[in-house]
Amino acid sequence: MRYLAILECPVIFSGENAYGMTSMDMCPSVGIARGLISRHVKVVDARVIVVSIWESEFCARLFFDAAWTEKARTLWDDSYQLRLDAIEEARVA
Repeated sequence: MRYLAILECPVIFSGENAYGMTSMDMCPSVGIARGLISRHVKVVDARVIVVSIWESEFCARLFFDAAWTEKARTLWDDSYQLRLDAIEEARVA
């Protein structure tokens, strides 16, 4: 079953944190993140919105793991949201 991840976070730049990372560095990339099928990015009012579709829940949770969560809290504090949901695919009879 495919899996959906929606990340909304503030735009940050590499000089603004101890990790030297940008908001986009925290986002999955096709060809790099295992099991990532597609990624769509939009920036609205200094916030990044990333919608990604994964092959499975396992792959999504492998990317958004405890280490990722720790960095996210350091970079964005409580001003980010991550939503993970299964995608119910219609079955053809």
